[in-house]
Amino acid sequence: MSRAQDKKWEREDDARTLARAQEIMSNKTRYSGAVKEAKIMAVKEDEQIKAMKKIAARKVTTRKAVRKKKK
Repeated sequence: MSRAQDKKWEREDDARTLARAQEIMSNKTRYSGAVKEAKIMAVKEDEQIKAMKKIAARKVTTRKAVRKKKK
């Protein structure tokens, strides 16, 4: 695909996305359901981030370093 075709596809996709968002926002039931689900998803994402931060904070040890320490 050429760059011009990529840009055209992106604009078309954005237009579809905006139209879909408008449909959801105009339907109270769908909108409130989406908001509720977004809150649940955000909590899950926060839990995942906390887990990643714990892993990232750990000191990296190699087998070689462990063997030297035992001696």
